[in-house]
Amino acid sequence: MRRLYFMMGLAILVQACASMPFGDALFPPTNTPAPTATATVTFTPVDTFTPTITPTITSSPTIVHIPTQDPNQPTATFIPVPIFIGNDTATPVVPPTPFRPGPGFLAVEVSINKIFWGACQPNKTVITAEVENPEDVFSVIIFVQVKSAAKEDSTPWTSGNAMQRHGTGGVFSYSLAANTTQGHNHYKNSWILFQLVSTDDRGEVLGRTMIYTNAIALSPCM
Repeated sequence: MRRLYFMMGLAILVQACASMPFGDALFPPTNTPAPTATATVTFTPVDTFTPTITPTITSSPTIVHIPTQDPNQPTATFIPVPIFIGNDTATPVVPPTPFRPGPGFLAVEVSINKIFWGACQPNKTVITAEVENPEDVFSVIIFVQVKSAAKEDSTPWTSGNAMQRHGTGGVFSYSLAANTTQGHNHYKNSWILFQLVSTDDRGEVLGRTMIYTNAIALSPCM
């Protein structure tokens, strides 16, 4: 009878062990804490010094590329001053003075006074200038502007073009083509204004002509 009780207890023990997982029976579960996030170190960039170079301005002689004489300003005219001789008034005779284009220049000539832009002829003219003291003159610059013949409107002055020198006698020339003149097709009928400026080898202005306002007429080829 005692052996029967022993066998029944052993059977119950074996059945209980079979119902449990093998690993759990050997290694009972324990409460393992969850891993926590580790702290990270953030590096803050430090501003670095960047050397800067300060540009230096050096002066150099330049040519003035904008005419300064305004053709719309009134020009000086000679008014005879009466001379009183006793009770009578005598008017002095004004001697004729040679026409001068401006300080530093002896003469300026235009070969053709009316040119056309397009396929018609003539479509260009030659401007010739003679300067004073040619040994001092290094270059002559021509500035051009196109002005409407019907209204007060005009194109900006060009930046200047060098005229061609002929020998050592102080003669310079420039071939002005209608089709390549800046602003030639802005107006139906217009005038080509121009002014000449003489300079020395350092770019300093020696002379300047008047602004020629009605020396060259410009029209389209009809």
